[in-house]
Amino acid sequence: GVLTGLNEAFIIDDTKRQEILDNCKDEDERRRTEAIIKPILRGRDIKRYYYEWAGLWVIVIPAGWTNEKRKNEAPEFFIECQFPSLIKYLKNFETKAKKRDDQGDYWWELRACAYYPEFEKEKVVWNRITNEVVFSYVTDKYFVLDSTFFIVGKKIKFLTAVLNSKVALNWMKSSLATLGKGMYGAKIYVEKLPIPPITPSNQSIVSQIESLVDQILAAKKTNHAADTTAWEKEIDQLVYKLYELEPEEIAIIEK
Repeated sequence: GVLTGLNEAFIIDDTKRQEILDNCKDEDERRRTEAIIKPILRGRDIKRYYYEWAGLWVIVIPAGWTNEKRKNEAPEFFIECQFPSLIKYLKNFETKAKKRDDQGDYWWELRACAYYPEFEKEKVVWNRITNEVVFSYVTDKYFVLDSTFFIVGKKIKFLTAVLNSKVALNWMKSSLATLGKGMYGAKIYVEKLPIPPITPSNQSIVSQIESLVDQILAAKKTNHAADTTAWEKEIDQLVYKLYELEPEEIAIIEK
């Protein structure tokens, strides 16, 4: 996820975002500013299958952005011309921002990151450290903080379901290192989890799983407290079929 090095400056709430946008001098500035303030999820917002956004935003001016765009203009002059309202806010944190290790070419930039574009895709997200390993399906517009890991690619809803299944949880719990009472959700263990390949013979099972995920997401969107255990149990049964488990093996996992 995103590591700002100074969350108090670069993570803002709805009220502060609106204040910054309202202080823009014209629609062009507002449009530019809106484009670099992204909704963000924290580790605590990640739930099984869904997420609870807390109305927080991250200011994303990546390393290298200023030099790429400014041509021959001085950096400070250029950035203040582009985002006067935003920079006026950020200047409250200039001294601290200059001292952080994680920054770009200038104090208003975030650190270099090769995968910034990946945040703007649908993804499955999970916490680095947690006492309950859960995976959330997150839509394309949300960034996530560095307290989480995320995966992008094809069949994200299917992958979210398999990772949340009893099969995967059983496998991960036998592999994960623990930190006190918490469980360490290191990415290496998720990366090594064997995922059944999608084939013509199991495509119908995959489609059923994706349909159930859609039902879970729809229910949670309407009511975060909605009981989706029946659908999750159906997914477990379908995942057993994907792994071609015998009844005796299923019994072990169910225990």
